[in-house]
Amino acid sequence: MSIRGIDVSDYQPNVDWQAVARSGIAFAIIKSTEGETFVCDVFKRYWEQAKANGLIRGAYHFFKPDTDPIKQAYHFLKIVKLQEGDLPPVLDIETMGGLEAKALCDRLAQWIDVMEKETGFRPIIYTYPGFWQKLNTTRFSDYPLWIAHYTTAEQPMIPGGWKSWVFWQFTDQGQIEGISGGVDVNLFESIRKGDKGSKVEKIQNLLKNRGYDPGVIDGAFGTGTETALIKFQQTKQLEADGIAGLKTWTALMGRSDSFVLPVGNVEPTPEPTPAPTPTPAPVPSIELIDICKIYKGNPGQDQVLTWLQQQIPSATLLEFSKLWRNQPKAQTTSVKLIDVCKYYRGLPSQDQALRWLQEKIAPSILSELAQQWNQQTLPIPSIKLQDVCKYYKGLPNQAAALDWLQSQIPPATLDEFGKKWRQPAPKK
Repeated sequence: MSIRGIDVSDYQPNVDWQAVARSGIAFAIIKSTEGETFVCDVFKRYWEQAKANGLIRGAYHFFKPDTDPIKQAYHFLKIVKLQEGDLPPVLDIETMGGLEAKALCDRLAQWIDVMEKETGFRPIIYTYPGFWQKLNTTRFSDYPLWIAHYTTAEQPMIPGGWKSWVFWQFTDQGQIEGISGGVDVNLFESIRKGDKGSKVEKIQNLLKNRGYDPGVIDGAFGTGTETALIKFQQTKQLEADGIAGLKTWTALMGRSDSFVLPVGNVEPTPEPTPAPTPTPAPVPSIELIDICKIYKGNPGQDQVLTWLQQQIPSATLLEFSKLWRNQPKAQTTSVKLIDVCKYYRGLPSQDQALRWLQEKIAPSILSELAQQWNQQTLPIPSIKLQDVCKYYKGLPNQAAALDWLQSQIPPATLDEFGKKWRQPAPKK
């Protein structure tokens, strides 16, 4: 089940939070600070009003790479006082600030280190695929990801070695009651019994780290995971429904029971930071796992994958085929990369094989791959009515499309559809 939320800043100066809550919005992430000194004008008011109207709230800091990361972290902590039930701190990173990739990543790590030490939370990282590819790093892939990607695809592109996303900002033109004009709208996906994949694996690890054994960490939400989750929910006095919704995820990502909050947030006197050693400009790259996740089987994608197959030595492809097929013996035929994408299911063994292959491909080839893949003009895909229901978010364009479709269907067909839709499900 998808849960909708918004993120706001000074660009939304007159939010009616009661109306926002009535519209079904479940969470709000509010801009608090930027750089070393800036404070968002609406933050204090919105921070209080969001919670008063029953929304789960979070705060984000817009990172300025060219200023002191430690001062930025303590500036955030001075303004934002996190409470039980709040989302972890959010680090918004969208600009290089004139730095090389390694220097920027080092500064991000300094901000994150302060936040973990002072709050006990693991911060959420907000970014978008095109920017993160410039960093060409998997250094922060263990942190929760809030990805901004406006696409017609069913899932966003996930960069930087992340296996999954926690929040997906899918539009900046959402129409929400209580807010005039367009606003950023985000999704959170609840996880429940029967689900499979990297999000389940993440929940299983979080439960195990907190002392609630889900059984085998296999990415399959079975009885063991459900039982562990219910025990955790009961301990935290949450609704014990066995579903990893936003409140449960927030509690799992919260402070550990052993964390002791420091007395006050006093910024230490930093030692002089030596000038960063110049590093070569990062080579634009792309993750093979990401390609598999967003593959749709269109001719442009197949053409790029065929090109890539021709660039990889035969011996490397045979060894990859052995890993991909999970076979102990040497292979005599290579798997086609098109088939790899077709049959990718996010299994741990598949991800391991793809990471191995990624390391064997020359950076220059990966750079060319990224350029070819990102320059495609993707056709607008056809859509199933089942997917329409699954991804319906109440946006004006979606409602208009459904109204148009209704007008095109003969009344007799609609009548028959109505009968089948309302027919009770057969008893098992």
